[in-house]
Amino acid sequence: MKKFWLGAAAAVTITVLVVLSTQQTSATWRGQDQIGAATLTSGELRILAGGSNTYPWTAFGGTNLSPGSVVQRPLTISVVGNTKVSYRLLSITPTASAVPLSFSVSVVSGTAGCPASGNPTGIVFGPWTSFPTVARTVAINTSEVWCLRATVGASAPQNSTSAVTLNFRADQQL
Repeated sequence: MKKFWLGAAAAVTITVLVVLSTQQTSATWRGQDQIGAATLTSGELRILAGGSNTYPWTAFGGTNLSPGSVVQRPLTISVVGNTKVSYRLLSITPTASAVPLSFSVSVVSGTAGCPASGNPTGIVFGPWTSFPTVARTVAINTSEVWCLRATVGASAPQNSTSAVTLNFRADQQL
């Protein structure tokens, strides 16, 4: 009889060890907590370039440009809505990779600060030459003038064209 109880005790011990080792290796976590009452409010936010969501900026560019040529134009960026916002220029994407272009952007005090030739004047922020740019936090219903400058690279082929797409990101500020 003693052998029976020893065998039963051994079987129970092995079963307990198997169950405990299984519990230790298949861990799951779950947590929850309650917070007090809170109100989350979103606002209306639009960024407009030249007064439009899809602004065809035909004034940016030129004809008969050669390597080293510079094109520079002002672009008014407006933040419209009822919420404070930070935004940044994420990238400038040319449509033709065969036309090498380098870009710089500055925020200037007005359109006169971005002449068609020469350097920008009245620079408020910038110039930036890599993108994404530093985020700009602006008040509700305000505008800024950005001076975009493109320089044609030395290896630009003749009789080629390119367009650029400006990609922005905006985040609501609380």
